[in-house]
Amino acid sequence: MEKYRLVEERKCVTDEVLPNEVRITQQGKPRNYISYAQSLFEKGADRIILKAMGRACNKAVTIAEILKRKAPLHQITSLSSCELVDVFEPLEEGLDRVESTRYVSCMIIFLSKSPLDCTDKGYQPPLPLEEMQMGDTRKVHAGV
Repeated sequence: MEKYRLVEERKCVTDEVLPNEVRITQQGKPRNYISYAQSLFEKGADRIILKAMGRACNKAVTIAEILKRKAPLHQITSLSSCELVDVFEPLEEGLDRVESTRYVSCMIIFLSKSPLDCTDKGYQPPLPLEEMQMGDTRKVHAGV
């Protein structure tokens, strides 16, 4: 493929970002996603949605677990796959344009302050209170 360059990457299903949705990428820092999700809850959101694809799925799970340890949250997790089409243009004349289809795993995690459908196969109840660490346990000292 050294004679081609990637010119386009498209999803077969396009979806728009919802108001209380957090899209997690492999490059982003977990603390930024955690802070943003907490700010959504502080602004009055009853439920947030964490979305991740590919290698970012494990980061989404980590973020959800950290958020669940800071507040009693109900969780529903769903897994799927998404079809991506990569379009390559030739760098040399005489070669055809190439399209390559690949499937990437996708994860959606719903976190809610109020109860969710507990019959859903991806449902997890809130953690017991003794496993939770409400708020930030670090103390901030001036001049240290």
